[in-house]
Amino acid sequence: MTDKNELGLETIIFQYIDELKFLLFPDKWSSIFLDYSKNEILALLLLYRTKKANMTEIAEYICAPLNTATGVVGRLEKKLMVERLRDKEDRRIVNIVLTKEAEDFIEQGKRTISHYFQEVVKALSDDEKKAALSIFTKVVSVFKNDNLPTESMAEKRVKRIKIE
Repeated sequence: MTDKNELGLETIIFQYIDELKFLLFPDKWSSIFLDYSKNEILALLLLYRTKKANMTEIAEYICAPLNTATGVVGRLEKKLMVERLRDKEDRRIVNIVLTKEAEDFIEQGKRTISHYFQEVVKALSDDEKKAALSIFTKVVSVFKNDNLPTESMAEKRVKRIKIE
């Protein structure tokens, strides 16, 4: 039995969720940003960094099958964020590129994230910055090792995506 004053892991997790839930509020971020799925955001970021990609490259980057990547690009196209362009040398190749609206959207997001990141960095001492970087690196390492219990891996969540 644990002492009533001792904080359990669950208590700590819920305290941090309560403290950080404001990060998901639209007034802190562009509300438009919250209108995109994880895969759509990842595809936009890939295209921002590489300037163009084909469906296979996008599928590999978002760790999804090709038909999912096609749906993601289709939704981004409807939102006027990407365009499909045929390669000039080989018309069979279709490249996906960002529109001007998407580039502006990403630049705005970068400015917002940079602002908050700079505020956090300003509030930390040099030792705290080193400790934070060390902790972040460790957290990423743990998640990359993917040590989930096998029973959790067996459970697959199905998310229905409305296809228009």
